[in-house]
Amino acid sequence: MGKSETNKTTRRTSRQREAGAAIRAETRRRILEAAIEVFTESGYAAATVTKIADRADVSVQSIYSSWGNKRGLLRGMMESQVIGTQPGSVNPQDMPAAMLANFDPATAGPRELLAHLSHQFRLLTERAASGFHTYAQAAAVDPEAASDWQNLMEIRRMAIRNLVGVVPADRLRPGLTHDSAADTAWVIASPQSHDLLVVRAGFSYDEFEDWIRTTLTSALLPDVPA
Repeated sequence: MGKSETNKTTRRTSRQREAGAAIRAETRRRILEAAIEVFTESGYAAATVTKIADRADVSVQSIYSSWGNKRGLLRGMMESQVIGTQPGSVNPQDMPAAMLANFDPATAGPRELLAHLSHQFRLLTERAASGFHTYAQAAAVDPEAASDWQNLMEIRRMAIRNLVGVVPADRLRPGLTHDSAADTAWVIASPQSHDLLVVRAGFSYDEFEDWIRTTLTSALLPDVPA
């Protein structure tokens, strides 16, 4: 085979590989979309791999080949919703830094910082409410999902600690340390608060964000003199 023919074969093989990778990526995306729909409609326990395969119009084996198992799909759902991008393209451990994106804590006061945290958590819950709910369901019946859920909560805790940690200690409410302030914020800006206020009490997301901001401000910062 001459050099020209070898180059043609190499290019053809490369195009075939690229086409195959694109098909696999599209299949993964379609399966994940189907899984999110079935998880949301049926709950984690009732969302069988067969139901997800039927919704995605793929074989059950395609799900195992693409995602490993149902728990892998749950992780993909949560990662895509928490980070707001395709699973695998961003590490969830990057969430603390992501929450500070486009915000300079060095030039902002504590109240602006808490308003920023409130807005970031509002955006997170708008994207990931169904994922939080499904993961909580899964954690009740699957020990490995429970471990994943705890890890996600710790990542959120770390993100909040990073934000609250830039508030000077003398600007916090008297008696609060950075650790206690961060843990207080972790409880207030939580999926459980979203469930109680938005899902059960019917708050709008604007009302929810305002509640987080005012509650954080009252809990963490000194009262403003009248």
